[in-house]
Amino acid sequence: MQVLDHPVVFGNATERLRTVAAARTIRSRNPALEIALPTRGQVLLPDSDGGLRGVPDDNRSVILTDLTAWIGGRPYALSVKGTGARTPLYGHGPPALERLDGRRLHTDETWLGESPYGAQGEVPVSRGLEVTDLAEGCCLNGFYFCPILEADEFPPPEAPRPHWYRRHRGAHLQEQRLVPSNVRLYHHSDLTLGQHPRQVLAAFGVESRESLEAFLGNYIASGVAALTLFARTARRTEDGFAGLKYGDVWLDKDCLLAPDGTLHFADLEGLWRDTARGRGQFEEYVREQFDRAFYEFMFGADLLLREMEGIDGRPWDQVERRKAMVSRTVAALEGDAFIRCEEDAAGLSLAVHPLEPSAADVLIPMIDVR
Repeated sequence: MQVLDHPVVFGNATERLRTVAAARTIRSRNPALEIALPTRGQVLLPDSDGGLRGVPDDNRSVILTDLTAWIGGRPYALSVKGTGARTPLYGHGPPALERLDGRRLHTDETWLGESPYGAQGEVPVSRGLEVTDLAEGCCLNGFYFCPILEADEFPPPEAPRPHWYRRHRGAHLQEQRLVPSNVRLYHHSDLTLGQHPRQVLAAFGVESRESLEAFLGNYIASGVAALTLFARTARRTEDGFAGLKYGDVWLDKDCLLAPDGTLHFADLEGLWRDTARGRGQFEEYVREQFDRAFYEFMFGADLLLREMEGIDGRPWDQVERRKAMVSRTVAALEGDAFIRCEEDAAGLSLAVHPLEPSAADVLIPMIDVR
């Protein structure tokens, strides 16, 4: 596989932004993220005369492709989440929304009970920073994610911000985080692996059978880590085993792909700690998390297997695909301290080793060959 020395960001740098000093900055305590960037301690505001250029990403983020950093041997670009909304909250109905006029809008309307629409609130920021601070760089026990460098509070507004029905009462914050690309699995990107596989893989430098095998191996290793996050983070407490679970987030829209195939979970606000009370509930949580996102993970894996079929010049039947997935999964997870592969003629199961040694392994069927 060609090793790229830059993140892959599709799209044009149509956004222009200026910086203003933040009213307050909350920085990550992750030692690998002490990175000198000119945006540190600043809030980025849309401005047609601004000196910074960025690529719009989803509704309220901008990626600054000129500002990059290396973490763990991979290049990342700076993504700023909370630069104002591009999409009107209530369509074009309420008169106040006419102010949007193609520009980003920073509002006082509450969003999901946690944030002002167009920016971030204290609760999601604190959850994201907690996850970031648990890790070394971008990796938490094999689970890769987009780390938050800092959160910056907006200065007081010069004019009242609009709200429609329910005002956000807390601070208005912006996150500066690192992303390996702007390519998601299927949703919320202009180009996704699911809908534009050839274009994405070519941009990632994946053009041969060998490079595709390496890409798939990284995808499997990081994807299985995402499916077993609770077991990888659960520690014993007075009440049971406390680990990270997914809220209203999904791999198909909330993960970004690195050019080497490694999945990075992006929306850290959607992770929070939950406690399994006893071994029975611990096993229930591990199985539930694996099953919840298995389809989305396998969607990407199946797509990559079919790309291999194209290179081979012939379609595989479904038994061949199952067996191919088994062999590649076993190879990809060989060095994973949290997984033991159990393979037999019937298929493949994963024995999930928890971080907490007093919790029992959980055996999960993964692929039924027959």
